[in-house]
Amino acid sequence: MFNGLTRYIFWQTAGAFGVASFVLTGIIWLTQALKLLDLLISQGQSVGTYFELTMLALPSTLAIILPIGLFIAVLYALNKLISDSEVVVIYAAGISLWRTAYPILLLASMVSILVLILNLYLAPAGLRELKSRLYAIRGDIASSMLKEGAFTNPVDGLTVYVRERSSDGSVHGILVQDSRNKDEPITYMAETGSLVDTDSGPRLVMFNGNIQRMSRKKNDAAGAVTLLYFDKYSYDLSQYMSSGPNYVNEARERYFSELVSPAADDAWAQRNRKALLADANDRIANALFSLAFALVALAALLPAPFSRRGYARRLALAGALALAARVIGFGTASLAASNNAFIVLMYAVPLIVGAICIAIIQGVRFQPLLHRLLGLERPGHVEGAGS
Repeated sequence: MFNGLTRYIFWQTAGAFGVASFVLTGIIWLTQALKLLDLLISQGQSVGTYFELTMLALPSTLAIILPIGLFIAVLYALNKLISDSEVVVIYAAGISLWRTAYPILLLASMVSILVLILNLYLAPAGLRELKSRLYAIRGDIASSMLKEGAFTNPVDGLTVYVRERSSDGSVHGILVQDSRNKDEPITYMAETGSLVDTDSGPRLVMFNGNIQRMSRKKNDAAGAVTLLYFDKYSYDLSQYMSSGPNYVNEARERYFSELVSPAADDAWAQRNRKALLADANDRIANALFSLAFALVALAALLPAPFSRRGYARRLALAGALALAARVIGFGTASLAASNNAFIVLMYAVPLIVGAICIAIIQGVRFQPLLHRLLGLERPGHVEGAGS
């Protein structure tokens, strides 16, 4: 059934979908990236690390962006086909509405599967790795304390300054002021040095310098200074490092199996079982919105009669319906987090929207139907009477 017409409509929609998704992803990615920029600058991380971390957050962004991008693409592709009178030719050739809609629904099904893969595995994997890396960066005091041309205070009472930092990792013009012991402040000065990782932790190895110790004890001479010169001295930085990250993966950072059946010894998960179960179902329900949005766009334009004035009203109504459905979807997910009885509504929203749109494409007219159900027939109208 993948004939020339099907391929043509499929690639017309797929091309628009790629452009719309790329633009929307770029906008959302930029807002997410700006949140990480300040942290990475303050921690002295490289540009490569910055982009690597922003890419880890991308799958969770795509899971939300792709259905929206598909909706925009379907509206654009159908509007273009109608404006170019191609739909008129298709109908004149005896091709049905559903056969015309087939390639678009095929693309929507592919997007739904992709969103499901993102929600179930790629998004939580990326967010979990992102959180782990951010905690490691925040705890990397050894790297953040050696900033070129800046005084840093990794802990209270300790000041570190380096004049220059080379690309090979070496530093020049080192000053370390340790005033944590108020009675015996110590100053380390060296011409060069380098940061070295050892089995017992990071070390700042300094060359050609001196150590100045000042004694402020009552039994010593006031302000007595001891000066010691060295060719090589190793300063232990592991004392400023945290023992390890202490955090709990939130619901969005957990895999599907961890949401449905969390470990018995996971105290946080046991306390939040309702929220985890709601999040697990929300990931599946979200994949249905791709098909629902495609059906909304199809129902808005495919059965529309020809109009010289365009289809701005229909496009606006389609956008309003899609927006309302998505907002209601977010609302039901929030309700389900506190009461799992609302989980069924998470699936009902996209399914009901899709069912209504299928009925519209089939030719069902809801206005006369509503009038009959509500008893709003025209006043004075008598069936069989002449006008």
